[in-house]
Amino acid sequence: RIEDVQTLQALVADKAWQHLPWMVLGGGSNVLFVKDFEGLVIHMALDGITTIKEDSTQVWVKAGAGVNWHQLVLHCIAHDYAGIENLSLIPGTVGAAPIQNIGAYGAALSDVFDSLEALEVRSGTVHTLSKADCAFGYRDSIFKNTLKGQYIILSVTLRLQKEPTFKIDYGAIRATLEAMNVAQLSIKAISDAVIHIRQQKLPDPAALGNAGSFFKNPLLPFPQ
Repeated sequence: RIEDVQTLQALVADKAWQHLPWMVLGGGSNVLFVKDFEGLVIHMALDGITTIKEDSTQVWVKAGAGVNWHQLVLHCIAHDYAGIENLSLIPGTVGAAPIQNIGAYGAALSDVFDSLEALEVRSGTVHTLSKADCAFGYRDSIFKNTLKGQYIILSVTLRLQKEPTFKIDYGAIRATLEAMNVAQLSIKAISDAVIHIRQQKLPDPAALGNAGSFFKNPLLPFPQ
């Protein structure tokens, strides 16, 4: 269980670690163990949500890799920081979010991503990676490709907005807002609608173990 960076650095420097298969575990909501893992499971529990800077229109929020993603969403809504309300109730942790560039209901992490801190496993050094460094794509990032298994994410910094731009035209959000008799649109109202939709469609991993949502929408070439 990793609660600070120094513990993780000591772990990767241990010679015993270098001869074991290993996996990083966040919330574990998309992992279904059918047998023991014959190696080292590293549970990331780096905590904390901090506002690191702001200007007249934007605010930068940094969260530890072990923070529950939905709790971060609720924290931002409570402070009127807009940009991730459509990503409400996505299970898992902040550290897992950049790996596949989580997204839902017309929004994606890359829309609000500023930077992240990650530990290079080989050297034990901490690096800051920008949005460009992460090479985000549709449910994709550099961590699933050329940097797979080479870095462990420690924290993520998001750039959020003080004045919201509402995204309600994806899926059933608009209809759900109408059914909920929402008189005044807000980021909390959108979050509540997304939570309602997700609870109707998807099993709660805390109640029913499952492998998560692993489909991707097909990508078609634009007709010439």
